[in-house]
Amino acid sequence: MQLREFMLAALMLLQTFAASKGFTQTCTLQLNGQILESHSRQPLSFATISIKEINKGAIADEKGRFSIEGLCPGNYTVVCSMVGCEHAEHEVRVEQSLIRDFYLEATAVELGRVEVVEKAIAPASTQPQQALQGASLESGKALGLGEALKRLPGITTLNTGHSISKPTIQGLNGNRIVILNNGVRLEAQQWGDEHAPEIDPFIASKVSVIKGAAGVRYGADAIGGVILVEPEPLREKPGIGGQVAVAAFSNGRTGLVSAAIEGALGGKLPLSARLQGTFKRGGNVQSPDYFQRNTGLEELNYSWALGLKKEKFSTALYFSIFSTELGILRDAHIGNLTDLELAIERGRPLSDGAFTYELGRPKQNVLHELFKWQFSVETGEKSKLQIEAARQFNRRQEFDAHRPFGNLPDELTRPQFEFEITTYTLDLNWEHRWLPNTRGSIGAQGLHQRNTTDFGALIPDYSAQNGGVYWIERWRKYPSPWEIEAGVRYDAKRLSISTQGTDTIGQDLQFSNASGTAGVIYHLAEATLRFNAGTAWRAPHPNELYSDGVHHGAAAYELGDPNLRPERALNFSLSTNWTRPKKFDATLSLYHNRISDFIYLEPQSVPKLTIRGAFPAFHYRQTDATLTGFDWTAQVFLLPQLTLESQGAVLRVWNRNAGDYLIFMPADRFTHGFKYTFGPTADEAGERPFLRLAMTNVLRQTRAPQGDLAPPPPGYTRFDAEAGMTLQWGKKTMEIGFSVFNLFNAHYRDYLNRFRYFTDEVGRNMLLRAKLIF
Repeated sequence: MQLREFMLAALMLLQTFAASKGFTQTCTLQLNGQILESHSRQPLSFATISIKEINKGAIADEKGRFSIEGLCPGNYTVVCSMVGCEHAEHEVRVEQSLIRDFYLEATAVELGRVEVVEKAIAPASTQPQQALQGASLESGKALGLGEALKRLPGITTLNTGHSISKPTIQGLNGNRIVILNNGVRLEAQQWGDEHAPEIDPFIASKVSVIKGAAGVRYGADAIGGVILVEPEPLREKPGIGGQVAVAAFSNGRTGLVSAAIEGALGGKLPLSARLQGTFKRGGNVQSPDYFQRNTGLEELNYSWALGLKKEKFSTALYFSIFSTELGILRDAHIGNLTDLELAIERGRPLSDGAFTYELGRPKQNVLHELFKWQFSVETGEKSKLQIEAARQFNRRQEFDAHRPFGNLPDELTRPQFEFEITTYTLDLNWEHRWLPNTRGSIGAQGLHQRNTTDFGALIPDYSAQNGGVYWIERWRKYPSPWEIEAGVRYDAKRLSISTQGTDTIGQDLQFSNASGTAGVIYHLAEATLRFNAGTAWRAPHPNELYSDGVHHGAAAYELGDPNLRPERALNFSLSTNWTRPKKFDATLSLYHNRISDFIYLEPQSVPKLTIRGAFPAFHYRQTDATLTGFDWTAQVFLLPQLTLESQGAVLRVWNRNAGDYLIFMPADRFTHGFKYTFGPTADEAGERPFLRLAMTNVLRQTRAPQGDLAPPPPGYTRFDAEAGMTLQWGKKTMEIGFSVFNLFNAHYRDYLNRFRYFTDEVGRNMLLRAKLIF
C-alpha cells in the first residue's frame, strides 16, 4: 500500500472514531478539594494527588487546595501522597463535579475508607530523572526498549543494525548502565555492543531513567545511570481484568501481539495473579533504495506473577522468559580484506536484496530467564524490611555467516559462540525513620555468578562474587523548601578466571572501593532545583580483560587487555524543572562527569583477516576522560490545543591522556515539533486525540579521533508523525495510534550504528497499533 493511501485510511479512521458518539463521553467533570493532615487538620502544601486509572493528577497549592478537570463519569482510585506522610488510596465515584477533602498522616493506621498501601511514596531523586509512560511509552514498546528510550532527552542508543539497540545515557552505555527489570538488576551478557537488553517492554507501565552516577543505591557499575523498568502493581481489587495489544509495521512487515490477564481474590486470602505474553515477528527491513539482507527477527516472551498482601506484610513471586532470534546484516560479514575495503568504499550492499521472513546466518539466538521472590514486612510504625532473592539464566548463541567445518549434518546448526551465565542475587533493604523529618534506608546486596563459554573462546569461563552495603538518609522539614540527601556504599568483587578455549588462565582478581552521593533539592513556587555530586566505580569485565577473536554479532575482531584497572567516576549534575500551568513546562540538566581509567574500544586502522573472513579490528584501551554536556525538554502551550515541543542534547567528551576526542560518542541531537490536541486544554493531551509532527536533527560528529575505518557520516534531518486517541465505553478502554517514522524516506546514517560502514538506516516505516484494556 502506498504511503498516501495508508495515511489517508488511518486519518479517516481517526476522524471517524473521534466523531463517533457511541464511543465518547462528556468528560468535563471536576474533582476539587483540599488535602489535610489527619490530626491537626492543617493543610498540606504541595501534596500530590492523582487518579490511578487515567494517570491524571495535580499538585496542591500552599493551602492544600487542588483541582482535577476533564473527568468522565465513573469509579476512580484517588492516590494522595506527600513526603513525610503515608501514601493513601481512596475509592471515589464521580457522577457529577464534586468537592471532597482527603487526609494523610505519618503513621500506618486506617482512616475510614483510606487503605494504606505497603509502600510510602518514594521521595524525588536529587539526580536528573525522567520517565516514559502513557502514549509515548505505548508507541515505543513496539520498537523495543532502547528505541523507546530515545524519546527522552540525553538518551541515545548504540546500534548494531536495525533490531539491536543498547541504551546510552549522556554518552555512557554497556556495563556502566544498570537496568532493573521489575526491581531485579539485569545480569546477562550485557558487555557486548550488540547485546541488547533481554526485556520485554510490554511488561512495563513506566520506564524511568536516573542520569549520572547512582552507585550508592543501585550498586557498583552505575557510573552512567540507571534504567528502571516498572510493571503495573498486581491488582488488589477483587475481580478479573486484562489487556490485549496489537501492532503492525510496514517496513519489515513486522507484526506483534501482547496480552495480559490478571485477577485478585478478596476476603481472608487476598491473592493476586497475572499472566502475560508477547509474540513478535518481522522480515528483512528496507533502506530507501534496497533491502537489508537477513535482518528479520522472531521473539516470544511470557511471564507470570503471584502475590499475597496482608496488613503488615506482603510477598510475591515473579517468573519471566525472554527468547529471540535475530538476523545479522549479511553484508557486514566480508570474506577478505579487499572485499571489506570495497564494501566500505561502496557504502551499500552489492545487491538490492528482497523481502523474506527467513532467518539465515549470521544470527543470534538469545534466551533469558528470571525468577524472583520478594517479601516485605513492617518492623514498626515507621520502618519496613524488604527481602528480594532472584535467579537469572542467560544463554546467547552467535552464528557466523559461514557454516563451520566438521561432521554433517550436526555441525550445520552449531553456533560459533555459546555463552551461558547463571546469577543468584540477594538484596536486603530496611527503610526507617529514626529521627524527626528524616527517612532513610540501610541495605546489603550479594551476588554469585558463573559464566561458561561452551563454544568458541572469545571470552573465558569465570565465576564472580560481589558484596555491597549501603546507607542513605534524606531530610526535609516542612515547610522548609530544602531537601537534603546523602549516602555511602562499599563494594567488594572477586573474579576467578579459569579457562579460555584450550588455554588455562587460572587467575583470581579482587577489587573493592567505596561510592558516595550528596544532593539537595530546593522547591520554589513554580520551579524545582536539584544538585547532586556522586562518585562510583566499575571493575573491568572479563571481556575487556581477555577478549581475543571475532565477535560475530558485532562483525568485529576484539582484543582485550589483562592489565586494565577499575574505572573511577566523579559526577556533578545541576537540573531545574520550571512549570507554569497552561503556559509551559521545561526541564534543563547540566552535568560534568570525570572518569579515571576509562575503558573503551579503539578502532584499528588495519582490519583483521581471520579464517572466518576480514573484519574491522578493535582493541580495548584505557584513558582518563571527561564528559560534559546538557540536555533539555520543554513544552510551550501556544494555544489551548496547540503545544510546541522541544528537546535536545549536547555532549563534549575529551581524552585527557591523548589530548584528543573519544570514539563512539553521541553527536548533538535536537528534536522539535508541534502537537495538536482535540480537547479543551493542551496540558490534558495525554488522554485525548492528538496529532504530532516532529523534526529530529542530528549534527555530524566532528569531534571524533582519527583511525576509524570510515569518517563519521554527515548529519541528517528526519521527520516523524504520530496520531493517537483513547476511547472509553463502560469499563473498557481502547487506545489507538498511528505513526510514521522517517516520513520523507530520507537517506542517512547514524554515527552510533556499528553497521554504518555498510548500509543506510531504515527507510520510511509506518506503525499502526491498538490496545484494549478490560
